[in-house]
Amino acid sequence: MKRYQPKPSAQINIIPEFCRGPALITLAYVMELVAVLLTLASMGGNIQTQARFLLLSLYLQWMGFSGAAILCMARRWLRMVSVGVVFFACWGMLVLTTLMISDLAYRLESWLHFGMPVGVSEWDFVLRNVCVGAIVSLLLLRYFWERHQWQEEARAESEGRYLALQARIRPHFLFNALNSLAELIRSKPAQAEEMVVDLADLFRVSLDSRQRLISLREEVEIVKGYLRIEEVRLGDKLFVNWEMPAATLDAKVPHLVLQPLVENAVLHGVSRLRGRGVLHISSRREGDFLVLDVDNPVPPQEAAPRTGGTGTAVNNIAQRIKLVYGERAKLMMGRDEGEFGPFFRARLRLPFQLTDESVQ
Repeated sequence: MKRYQPKPSAQINIIPEFCRGPALITLAYVMELVAVLLTLASMGGNIQTQARFLLLSLYLQWMGFSGAAILCMARRWLRMVSVGVVFFACWGMLVLTTLMISDLAYRLESWLHFGMPVGVSEWDFVLRNVCVGAIVSLLLLRYFWERHQWQEEARAESEGRYLALQARIRPHFLFNALNSLAELIRSKPAQAEEMVVDLADLFRVSLDSRQRLISLREEVEIVKGYLRIEEVRLGDKLFVNWEMPAATLDAKVPHLVLQPLVENAVLHGVSRLRGRGVLHISSRREGDFLVLDVDNPVPPQEAAPRTGGTGTAVNNIAQRIKLVYGERAKLMMGRDEGEFGPFFRARLRLPFQLTDESVQ
């Protein structure tokens, strides 16, 4: 099996779009607040306070807009690298900009004597400004980093709920489910009622956004509800073999992380077989990790072709587990040979945890 790597985001949004007006207005406002704070902190009651404030504002605005221009020009190239490289590249550019502006400001003050307090020597002035700029830039970029992670996580979870709901309303799925329901209403009304409840539950959990992590026991119940609907459509063609030790059922897993893998196994595996197909779903604990396997038989090449998927659901799972667990989580998929012939396996390897706290 090979590890599935999520596709990179199309655009890096770790830093604001400084090429546009709103971000520049916000930057100017922040710099002006800093100028006010620095002026108030150094007030001594002399008549030069106003002039000091104006010079300090001019200096900080100059430094802020210079840094914004550098980040704006570099944004095109920053999209080609990873988020971690973007973070340190932006920090390095801002520190370098502070160094250059501070040195130039000291030289202008030495030549033109604006009255700006620059300290005793050029070295003291430049070093002080670079240290302050490095700390402030690091804090700001850390804030942008956390905001970027939160936005990516929220986007991935929202996409997961959307994909789950979208899968439920696919025309062929809904058509088959309603046809099966119509037949059951006449012959087996009790089973028809259970199918309606299962459909309602699937819609409900697809839209539920209250929890990021749920217990494996709850995720298994979601999967069982989906399989009951498919069993009505496929009949004896679908046989499910569960191997879920009780010790693993209280482990926390991301919401709707197992059900899409089971759905893929049914749609692209069991439903394309001529005869009966066995779907094997198992869990086990390996040290500090929870391992989930979904195995389905590989249909023969001459089986009726099914419209190929885009891999969007699988990519969504890979992105979500990476956001929750970092590099410790893995999604692996591949074909293998078993005792009864070839089969396809999707494996999730997640850190074993019993609480909703982040493991990063």
